[in-house]
Amino acid sequence: MNQEGMLRKLEGLHTVETVAEALNIKKQSAINLLSRLKKEGYVTVSKHKRTLYKITMRKQRHRDHGMFDIINKYSPNMKLMPWYDHQVHGTYGPEEALIDAIQTKSFRAILASMRLFNHIKNWQKLYNLAKEKGIWQKVGALYDVAKRFFRVRKMPRKYINKKFEKKMYLIREYPTSERDFYPITRKWKVAIPFRYGDIEKVITG
Repeated sequence: MNQEGMLRKLEGLHTVETVAEALNIKKQSAINLLSRLKKEGYVTVSKHKRTLYKITMRKQRHRDHGMFDIINKYSPNMKLMPWYDHQVHGTYGPEEALIDAIQTKSFRAILASMRLFNHIKNWQKLYNLAKEKGIWQKVGALYDVAKRFFRVRKMPRKYINKKFEKKMYLIREYPTSERDFYPITRKWKVAIPFRYGDIEKVITG
């Protein structure tokens, strides 16, 4: 089988085992093949609970790490499968990824993004990005939830002592149901959609 035919047969997501099975080759041969195809640009690798190989007919251009990559890097137990190609340009780190995660209004993305609070190095940058998008209340509320369960970097006091009038939701109009989160909701005027069981998934997977 030529390489074009092989790529057509393998196009999609694979593990080493599924490649070996599809081509009827040994596991080590599959590892060697995937390594070669990766060097040639036909394979990209993502690591979740197991290593996945995305195989395409066309060479995949190098891209900078985006929101999904950053969240998956710092979220040890809850991983996100990209549902769109998140392209970034220039400097991109936990500050930008946290803002983008909140902007998705995705329950799972926002939940996993709480792990980023232990990797925020530039609070002024995070604050400016959030103010630009009009979501600093959401960032603050999410921070207060995160610090109850995870190690976080301390937010400077000058960003905490704010007064808010407008009520906001992290996802749709989803009210707070966990009583322990009521003080956070009152403080930031942001409804918290999570239950303890949801956060347990971030902690233990």
